[in-house]
Amino acid sequence: MATNLKARDAFYAVVGVGDAALERARNAAGDVRSFADKNRTPRTFVKSGVTDLREFVSGRAGKLQKRITRRQRNVTKTYNQLAKRGQGLVSRIRRSAPAKRAAEQTRTATRQVRSAAKSVRKAASSTAEATVASAQKVG
Repeated sequence: MATNLKARDAFYAVVGVGDAALERARNAAGDVRSFADKNRTPRTFVKSGVTDLREFVSGRAGKLQKRITRRQRNVTKTYNQLAKRGQGLVSRIRRSAPAKRAAEQTRTATRQVRSAAKSVRKAASSTAEATVASAQKVG
């Protein structure tokens, strides 16, 4: 399932989120207003407020749990899809001819560097021995 994300679509998504948030805020403000109108006296307001709050919370708890479970499932599914896609990309790159050539060239270069280092060590050692021998002859 390949999706193409475009900057324009991301902008529209952000606008849509803002619109949904504004709609929810308007609804919440209307609910508060109607609740306050229904309960004018402070004592009635507090009693009915607690009762309404209990009913509201207990009624929403099940829906909220279902929504959270669904969202967790969706996030896990999306994450797994992205991970699978990344894995496929990595394996395609590893199997590609340019990647194989680069790996072989790296191995060849490593061998050449080891060989050159060995030659330099031998040359340095023989130069040191020659210097010691000539110093003994002179001195």
